[in-house]
Amino acid sequence: MRDLRLLFAIFATLCSATIAVAQESIDSGFNLIVVGDPQPQTKAQLASLEEEIIPQIATIVEEYKAQSNRPTAILLTGDVVWDTMRFLPRVKSAFESLGVEVYAVIGNHDHNRAFCRKDARAERPYVKVFGPRNQSFTMGETLFVTLDNIMFNPNKTYREQVDDEQLAWLEEVMRQNPDAKRVAVCMHASATDFQTEKIKPYAQPIVDIVGDRELHFVTGHRHRHNTAEHSLKLYEHSVAQVNGNLWFAPICSDGMPKGVFCIEERDGEWQWHHRVLGRDADYRLVVWREGVVKDNEEYVVVKVVGWDNKWRVEWAENGVEMGEMERIEIYDPDYMHYVEYEANYGKRYMERLRNSATLRSHYYRLRRTVQNSEITITAFDSFGRRFEERL
Repeated sequence: MRDLRLLFAIFATLCSATIAVAQESIDSGFNLIVVGDPQPQTKAQLASLEEEIIPQIATIVEEYKAQSNRPTAILLTGDVVWDTMRFLPRVKSAFESLGVEVYAVIGNHDHNRAFCRKDARAERPYVKVFGPRNQSFTMGETLFVTLDNIMFNPNKTYREQVDDEQLAWLEEVMRQNPDAKRVAVCMHASATDFQTEKIKPYAQPIVDIVGDRELHFVTGHRHRHNTAEHSLKLYEHSVAQVNGNLWFAPICSDGMPKGVFCIEERDGEWQWHHRVLGRDADYRLVVWREGVVKDNEEYVVVKVVGWDNKWRVEWAENGVEMGEMERIEIYDPDYMHYVEYEANYGKRYMERLRNSATLRSHYYRLRRTVQNSEITITAFDSFGRRFEERL
């Protein structure tokens, strides 16, 4: 069966051109709103997606449309639903209501577990709604491809793997697009081992096929934000869950507020940021005054939303430059406060919320030298954009 699917995939690739997103003006580039793991499991969660999250994403879409005629699209990073196959059409319809192209990848919870002994059959509900698991499309100077890296075993467990059929398909797409400057490989599970900061063995053939082009993996699954820069031409963007922590906390366990990951191509180059839903586009810094953060009561503590290791955070006191703030590793204060004082679920979910909390290092602290002094915190992201908070 897989051999037949391989032949069909290659034939389909040869017979159809890569999907090109129409551009209605000379504006170059694009806007891609990446939505991490929507994953509704209940009717209430589905309603929250439709009535709360979609309207907030609509605001971002309208902002992009007002800026220029660059194409805007949505990418869902898998786990479109939470084992609720019947929700797939409504989730797709909800995102299509935004009036832009919608793309998706298949996640582990998008497989029909009743048929996971036969992976292809388990994929049918997803494929019926979103189309083939492998698709390609071009926006700006970037070639996007979608891959399925969730492979179920007969015992209904799964592994992260991209099969030979898909690698053959990817090779053919690369042959058909020899001039592609940049390739974005969109999958559900990560390509990077974020502890070792190395590309996982299963993903190395993808890197080899893409070759010397600039390569960005765009993934979800981990429900946390991370951008790993392996080289000037190799990145992975792991996108936090759009709805917080599995719908049970209004913030992800790594401290990322509910939001989406925005990738923007301008003048042929990428830039990106985590966009918090319901907040302005330049909302990047969360500040806690002294006495709030556990074990740091003497300090002002700052969280950088959408941090990567190229951020620089400085401070000034009463107009005097004090240099860079001290970077620290802590559990997110807002997440921990919610779990300990606001969450009210059964034992199973409370344990899950507590256990999912992770130490993260996108926090900074400062200690005043003068009581009640005026503090200015200034941060610069990977692209030199400047953000400021005063207290």
